Amino acid sequence: MLDEKINELEKLLAALESDGVTLEEGIALFEKGIAVTKECLDSLNATKGRITELKKQMNELIEQPLDIEKE
Repeated sequence: MLDEKINELEKLLAALESDGVTLEEGIALFEKGIAVTKECLDSLNATKGRITELKKQMNELIEQPLDIEKE
């Protein structure tokens, strides 16, 4: 999903840089770019949160003493 959003941003940028874009079209493209950027940041922050939670779970597992009975 993030890859698709980055591709979309690249297309928006190319459109902004092209000749013949009116001011109104440019503003609309820029607004869309801001919205897509926010979606990317939201996705990255969610992923960061998931990784943080997984690291906490891993640390809890590591900190638990092993309960190994010797026979």
